[in-house]
Amino acid sequence: MPDASRPALWPSPFRVAVEAPPASPRGDGSITRLLDILDLFSVECPVVRVDDVQARLGYTKSTAYRYVKALCDAGLLAPAATGAYSLGPRIVELDRLMRLADPLLQAGEAVLPALAAAVPNSMVLICSLYRDKVLCVHKEGPEAIATEGGAIRILRARGLPLPLFQGAASLVILAHLPQHRTRSLFLARQAEIAAAGLGDDWPGVRSRLAAIRRDGHVTTVGRFNRHLAALSVPIIARDGERVVGSLTRIMAAPEFLALSHDALLAQLRDGAVSTAAKLS
Repeated sequence: MPDASRPALWPSPFRVAVEAPPASPRGDGSITRLLDILDLFSVECPVVRVDDVQARLGYTKSTAYRYVKALCDAGLLAPAATGAYSLGPRIVELDRLMRLADPLLQAGEAVLPALAAAVPNSMVLICSLYRDKVLCVHKEGPEAIATEGGAIRILRARGLPLPLFQGAASLVILAHLPQHRTRSLFLARQAEIAAAGLGDDWPGVRSRLAAIRRDGHVTTVGRFNRHLAALSVPIIARDGERVVGSLTRIMAAPEFLALSHDALLAQLRDGAVSTAAKLS
């Protein structure tokens, strides 16, 4: 399995083919259109040219230059070569600030170590929803899970996006979103949802998500790797109305099947309640 936390190789750092991002759900205002430039960057495409901005986002050349200049002035972009730009130093500064002050990260740093230690050879992570992405915020535990005479590296680095419609950590968040939000996602990404096995029509998807809400957790065994299992619960704000993330344990499937599911679930639910309490 490739390490998604490491940059991929590309033919030339300043002639990277940039895929067009999905249509912005935020509207068509100038600030939104300016920020959409940041969506062009990825691990595979760390450097973007003004020509790419113009072609992929449909901006005029003058608008593309104006927006890029504004992002450079704010420190969100930085010149990499003539007409080419990388992410800027302001993002590094903001990341440090988040590591020091993000409430969800701070809660995770307080709660997760004991949870991870309670079940050796397992990883515990907190994830949150950002637009239509589920991101790992913090993790505790080994980098690799030992199973059946080998070790499987778990690629769950902070900031790494997870599939929105697959996996325990994502599905338990998705199921607790307001219905108008999940319906909008269904209308916009019906093919992806069907491919993930959540249902081919809205009544089917709604029923599947309602079942997850009733259960209060998601369990997967062998979903992404046949040797691994995951158990995830939602982190619900203390007002009981809003999902703020998910708390997930990943472990070897044989060990998961041998242990008490009720005990594992109780540990995670207590951890989710403690995490939510630290956010208030």
